[in-house]
Amino acid sequence: MRTVHIEAKPDHLLRLARLRDPVGAVAEMIWNALDAEAYNITVSVEVNGLGGVEYVSVSDDGHGMPNASCENYFRGLGGSWKTKAKVSPELKRGLHGRTGQGRLRAFALGEQVRWVTVARATDGRIEQTTITGAIDQPADFSVSEPEYLDAQTGTRVEASVPADFVTRLVQDNTAQQLASTFAPFLAANPDVTIMCQGERLDPSTVWADTAEYPVDWSGADDHAEPLLRVIEWPKDVGRVLALCDASGVVLDEVPPGIQAPGYHFTAYLLWDGFVERRGDLPLAEMDESGDLLEAAREALRAHFRKRDQERRARLIQEWKRDEVYPYPGEPVEPAEAVERQMFDEVATTIARRLPGSQQSRKTTFRLLREIISHDPSGLYPVLDELFRLPQSEQDELKRLLQRTSLSDVIKATGQVTARLDFLAALKVLVFEPEISRTVKERRELHKILEHETWVFGDAYALMVSDQSLDAVLRRHLRALGRESEDGQLDPVRREDGRQGIVDLMLGREHRGSSGREHLVVELKAPKVKIGQTEVGQIKSYAQAVISDPQFRDARVSWDFWIVSTEMDDVVRRDARTPNLPPGCIAEWEGGVRIWARTWSEIIDDCEERLHFYRDRLNHDPATAHALDYLHRLHGAVIPETVAQR
Repeated sequence: MRTVHIEAKPDHLLRLARLRDPVGAVAEMIWNALDAEAYNITVSVEVNGLGGVEYVSVSDDGHGMPNASCENYFRGLGGSWKTKAKVSPELKRGLHGRTGQGRLRAFALGEQVRWVTVARATDGRIEQTTITGAIDQPADFSVSEPEYLDAQTGTRVEASVPADFVTRLVQDNTAQQLASTFAPFLAANPDVTIMCQGERLDPSTVWADTAEYPVDWSGADDHAEPLLRVIEWPKDVGRVLALCDASGVVLDEVPPGIQAPGYHFTAYLLWDGFVERRGDLPLAEMDESGDLLEAAREALRAHFRKRDQERRARLIQEWKRDEVYPYPGEPVEPAEAVERQMFDEVATTIARRLPGSQQSRKTTFRLLREIISHDPSGLYPVLDELFRLPQSEQDELKRLLQRTSLSDVIKATGQVTARLDFLAALKVLVFEPEISRTVKERRELHKILEHETWVFGDAYALMVSDQSLDAVLRRHLRALGRESEDGQLDPVRREDGRQGIVDLMLGREHRGSSGREHLVVELKAPKVKIGQTEVGQIKSYAQAVISDPQFRDARVSWDFWIVSTEMDDVVRRDARTPNLPPGCIAEWEGGVRIWARTWSEIIDDCEERLHFYRDRLNHDPATAHALDYLHRLHGAVIPETVAQR
């Protein structure tokens, strides 16, 4: 017997063990077995009469660990051999492990852990080795001398003296969680069997639906086209977008980053190129793989849009079959088609709240049809439930209903309330001290505002986001129809020779003329006060544009904004210069104006534009509505201080 010691502090090793996640620990043991080319894996949990866990084991028929290698396997921390090997030696399976920390996860199953492994030694003999470890000494493992015998290769991990959170293994959804994790691998490797508490993990028996979509992405290079696999579950198993190799081995996980109310799903993005980049996958959002993730998310959104259409069509067919649908046959007149479309949209939206009995449902549908057909203003009680619209105060909106379709009215109402919700959310982000001091300009505020550019003016369209002045020039010339035939342009540089990166560039056309306006916005984190340094930065962008002949065009005017929560006294005085609009700190030749703007001014302008609708909709969103809006529309990039509220 010899002792193997890990050179690390015990508290660090126990953090790596992730003691609160026993299901993840079991998954790690299973992945280790698959990396060892196992075909059969069995997970057993021994439960006492009180429902407590006494013992956990994970056994497999893989190639095991030779005694001569055990010391290296258990001593290292990081730098796993799997990182370099990438595939298993015989079956060429993609390898899951890469951090050299998997064995520590076993302490989430029990305070006393033992590995009994049978492998073929270099001399061809079959040998058995036992490795033991204890949670009170996580840096030390005891490795036995080899025992030679005639047995099948494989490894059994045994955990006793149950850990604090190990009872989570006997919860009802444990098998479903494991099935979710190993679904793509099992689908691609039907000869592999994973048993959990006597039941085989078979994703097809527990998923509600599955679909696959090729992901169109120009960066695939020599690898096969990426594939998105979507599995829907009847219960919540936690949403993730799993990054896998082509055979379904999960290499990392990222948030799915989409809204799909009412659906429980796991998405798997399969692409062999992830194997080469596995060390960088935690940062995939920020490198060239980010475009692939966004393409996969767009495919995921399209999937659930299709599923939602299918769900609505299925509900309507069920109602027709049950003879509760209030419209016979097909619509004859266009007006009837619009009316029926509105009914279908409203009825399928509130489907979960409909009465249970067939007769009550039929009566509810008849009432809803009468309201829509004969007195559209009677639809207001429904809209009141959704949008808080008192009917008595909406005469203007009633007149609007008489000359437009109901669906357009609801769409416009939803857009107005969404904008009011976002303004309330923006106030939280830039004014609440607890949150504003933690908001990051580039990764959070910028990412949110590039999808909410209406705050800078309704007529503007986004042209450039977080790109160089060279990109600004290309987009400018494209808008004017002056693109270079050979694509060659001189680089655009600031006076100091540096390449400026523009946060946002927006553009709009002048009505009734061929002129255009471009707006360049430089955002600063709420905690940054606008001073001479910040003004100098936005002026350097303006100088780069005005001094470069490639930009010149008499039809175009330019506005440059520097935006933050506060400005110092000198900048504030400049923003009140006589003969210039409030906020304008300089006006140069060539139609160039430079502005210093605060969020309070911008929000006030937006609220002024929306006040008519806000007063009549009586929609004054509370903080809860504002935060809900951020979670729904910008959940992937909101600050952590907001995500926790």
